[in-house]
Amino acid sequence: MNKRLSVLILSLSIIAASCQKSELKDVVNTDNFKTVQQASISSIDGPTTAAAGEEINITVSWPYNGNCEKFNNFKIDTLSDTTQVRLFTSTNTAEDCTGKEVKHSQVFKFKPAKAGTYYIKFAGSKNSRAIVDTLTVK
Repeated sequence: MNKRLSVLILSLSIIAASCQKSELKDVVNTDNFKTVQQASISSIDGPTTAAAGEEINITVSWPYNGNCEKFNNFKIDTLSDTTQVRLFTSTNTAEDCTGKEVKHSQVFKFKPAKAGTYYIKFAGSKNSRAIVDTLTVK
């Protein structure tokens, strides 16, 4: 009886070990390996004047931190005439990113409601300074 049990356990161990990684990869939830962090904005490029109600595009760039880092979202806080923009990126540590080209810029769309001067503050991470852009709206 003990011999049969030993043979059965050994057989099951061999079968389990023979599963291929590709089969196991489908079982792993890669979202658990995703980290989101605030990026340090390195530059912005956009117009300095606009018309009220006109949507403008501002290209926001951040430093290269590896091919796995991708744009996640913008977080916006508005107080009076100042809009603070924070850019967040995500990285999936379970993903193989070798050889992938990922852009490190994203377009931020801004639509001023009325005429005046707007300050758009692109906040960096803890160790970097913010970039403030002034937009004159007619």
